[in-house]
Amino acid sequence: MLDKMRYTELLKKYLEGNINYKEQNELFKISAAENIEELLAVMIDTDLSTDQLGGADLPANVSEDILRKILASEKNTNRLFVVSKRSRLLQGLSIAAIFLIVVFGAVFFYFKTVKETTSVVFEASIPQNSIKKINNTSLPVELVLEDGSTVKLTPNSSLSFPEHFVTGKREVYLTGEAFFVITKNPNKPFLVYYNNIVTRVLGTSFTIKTNTSTKNVEVSVITGKVQVFENKYMVADNPSHKDVKSVILKPNQKAMYNAKLHDFETTLADSIHALPSYPDMDMHVKNGIGRESFFFQKATSLKQIFSQLEAVYGIEIIVDNENIYNCVFTGDISKQEMLKKLNIVCLTIGATYEVKGTKILVSGNGCN
Repeated sequence: MLDKMRYTELLKKYLEGNINYKEQNELFKISAAENIEELLAVMIDTDLSTDQLGGADLPANVSEDILRKILASEKNTNRLFVVSKRSRLLQGLSIAAIFLIVVFGAVFFYFKTVKETTSVVFEASIPQNSIKKINNTSLPVELVLEDGSTVKLTPNSSLSFPEHFVTGKREVYLTGEAFFVITKNPNKPFLVYYNNIVTRVLGTSFTIKTNTSTKNVEVSVITGKVQVFENKYMVADNPSHKDVKSVILKPNQKAMYNAKLHDFETTLADSIHALPSYPDMDMHVKNGIGRESFFFQKATSLKQIFSQLEAVYGIEIIVDNENIYNCVFTGDISKQEMLKKLNIVCLTIGATYEVKGTKILVSGNGCN
């Protein structure tokens, strides 16, 4: 949600020349919001009608010349102004309003420069002797690396990697999307680089999706554990290399990195799979409940069912009402994927569920 007071405060500092580097970046990021045009238009209207920012009107020929130069970039940034407002601005444009236009116009060039610089720096960071494989086909292409790790490269994606992993790390560089199955080697961590983001693993399987337009990245884990973190040398607006973001992902979890905000959002993966192994597996088999059976021939409490779902899929299920645990379920949900299993169970007791980060919350009145 747009903080108008904060934006006004930052804009005032910018106009007065008292803004620091971090505040300027915050101003530009807020200015890039979809609904910022409305606030900017109000501020310009207020400035023109009340002259609250203290700028004197410029002579018509001067204001037209400045505005013409600023609007010359409109072919690249169509969001600067609504055309209907242009004639009014030309008639009597104050110095403060001119500065407001410059600030908003600078946002486009700021992010455009950051994006272009990030891409150039990323390309330059790839070792020159790397092998680069590009999938120009319409089907996934599987690559086998020196250590036995496999990479399934989707169409229009590329992977750069060394012929031999001679250092203490196994480093590759991805553009596009790929599914990785990494050979375990605790002494040589496997790192996947893409612009601001590094994905670090020892031995696991996961998918990485990159967006060359937004520079956003999505990492989904199938097995094992993955650390995803910002590459401190690539974060363009963090020259001090402090506050580098990082998340740890477990199976059936994914992280979405927003390059513009330099922030992660973690949630459940799009496809949820049973874990290769899970605690008390022998006990489940002994009781006639196989790894994927979920065939409840007798009335089974939801507490037991949720416990089994958690064990098989590694996802924590919480309830907002302890009475939900008193409800029972009878039926066969063995052929359903995890969320469909949960949905069927919830429907039978009049409950609902929602994904909260990497957990699932079940809500309802429960049973007595």
